Amino acid sequence: MRRVGTMIRRWRLLGVPVLLLTVVFAAGIGNAQELLDEPIAVVANRVILRSEWEAQVTLLALQSKRSVDDPIVRDSLGPAILQQMINDELILIQAERDTSLSVESDEIDAALAQHIQSLRDQFNSEDEFQRELAREGLTERDLRVRYRRDVRNQLLKQKLIQRKLNEVSVSNGEVREFFNVYQDSLPIQPAGIKLAHILLPVDVSEATEDSARLAITNILQEIHDGLAFEEAARQYSQDMTAQSGGDIGWFGRGDMVPAFEQAAFGLVPGQVSGVVRTRYGLHLIKCEEQSGSRVHTRHILIQLSPSAADSARVYALADSIATAAREGGDFCVLAQEFSEDEETKRNCGELGWYPISEMFPEFKRALEGAPVDTVVGPVSTQFGWHVLRVLDRRERQRFTLEDDWDAIKEMARREKTNEVVSEWIEGIREETYVNIRTMKGHEELKP
Repeated sequence: MRRVGTMIRRWRLLGVPVLLLTVVFAAGIGNAQELLDEPIAVVANRVILRSEWEAQVTLLALQSKRSVDDPIVRDSLGPAILQQMINDELILIQAERDTSLSVESDEIDAALAQHIQSLRDQFNSEDEFQRELAREGLTERDLRVRYRRDVRNQLLKQKLIQRKLNEVSVSNGEVREFFNVYQDSLPIQPAGIKLAHILLPVDVSEATEDSARLAITNILQEIHDGLAFEEAARQYSQDMTAQSGGDIGWFGRGDMVPAFEQAAFGLVPGQVSGVVRTRYGLHLIKCEEQSGSRVHTRHILIQLSPSAADSARVYALADSIATAAREGGDFCVLAQEFSEDEETKRNCGELGWYPISEMFPEFKRALEGAPVDTVVGPVSTQFGWHVLRVLDRRERQRFTLEDDWDAIKEMARREKTNEVVSEWIEGIREETYVNIRTMKGHEELKP
């Protein structure tokens, strides 16, 4: 249990949403205490279930190293968490009413991939990660399919909150006042490093994709020649569903990536698709059943993974860029010309400050002992090959106005934004039906 608490704290620092943590440990929590799906609150036409609330309380209890049965958890954390869950629903309702806000499928895919990768990074190996999922009766696809809509909702709420953030500004006087009030309670800054990078993703080459496409076309021919789809999935699919004959189960519109969904809903029961390409690879899809706006399918996946030759090709380019930077080339110009990180290349590849203890393990190893203005790399991560430049370093220290004005200004702006958002949520709440229901053993939740 101590290991779980440590992991939860790191995941929160990495921005992993509670919903992904809940899915991994829900089975373990459920063994200790049966979770009954009775309504605990109603917000407009949305229901918050007791099981959802219990899972949040348990996770935060673990995070704070307290027992779930601790009266402080029940009397303080429990009601506060429920109020936050109600506020989240109120924000989501407002975000869905705002027709100027939208979340694209690619944004959802990227967020899911990032969060799952952050989860994977907490384990010593890929095998350990997969074993942990298997122990909980889950697969990586389960996480993506089940929580795609939740991630979409989270992104939508973030966009609305970010809009509120953009509307708030603070004066220099407000920054100084914030610092004078909170300076003794501000956290100690951990030892940090300021980096810039040039990112070169390892994309699948045309030759690698042609080879995968030939393989899946041959599988499709075997199916046409009489091989049962389920048996073909067991033999050839590179997805975790292979053991169940490729069975994905039921899903609705918006639950899958667009190309897969479009193909699946275009089939009639018993029909097998042609080759469908998604960001996960090449698929064959079989429709088992349809019912209204939901469909039950099986699939076969051939992953589009870069080959060793693909990685070597990109490494050679990254190495030549690193050599040019070490020999006096302008890192900013090189970043703007070669980096494929669109968010940082316009700012000379600058990534900003990172606590050294929270860096990618690959970065941490490569940068150990590297002095300021050193070019390091190429360094490989799940995102590709990086060329790194050390812009600055700092030891563990307290915040000061002189050295950390921008960071303190952002804290002051967020504090002011919290006040604005709280007033805004209260206004929404006054216009929205909210009913908190008393539960046996939890009468304190009812106002």
